[in-house]
Amino acid sequence: MTITKPADVLDALEAFLGRIHCAAQNAGFDTLIDVDLSFSQLKTLLVLSQSTESLPIHEIADSLRLSVGAAGRNIDRLVREGLVDRLEDSADRRIKRISLTDRGRDLITGFQAQRRQHALDFVQSMDETDRCRLLGALRPIVARFSGPTAIPPESRSAFPAQSPTRAQEQHA
Repeated sequence: MTITKPADVLDALEAFLGRIHCAAQNAGFDTLIDVDLSFSQLKTLLVLSQSTESLPIHEIADSLRLSVGAAGRNIDRLVREGLVDRLEDSADRRIKRISLTDRGRDLITGFQAQRRQHALDFVQSMDETDRCRLLGALRPIVARFSGPTAIPPESRSAFPAQSPTRAQEQHA
């Protein structure tokens, strides 16, 4: 029986995920080139896209590890571009709450769709046997550590579940 070193597994994961991630990020950034946003402005949009309600500027600043002034300047630019709205808090008029506009939401949706499509293209370029083996290996891991990164329901039936091979059973 061969002993698998955790560092060897991590090296392979980093190489595999790095290829998908870097290529997908570049594809997503292509969506944003025309808007000419800074990295922290993009991160501001991403933070807002993950929130179900508008956020005060100081929370955005904390989340991005920026000063309130720097976050405010980013938001000023995003307001001018029509990507976010800035409204007074109903309970405390000194607090300005920030939310995505429809245009901002569309921009982030396009960014995420480009990233996902590029990653999907990479997976589709894999040999069918390798895709099935990879999915068979990932399913029990994802199930064991389920959470917000779990395999989406529409992807679960993409490949038939395979029973483990004798080598996989011995290795488990």
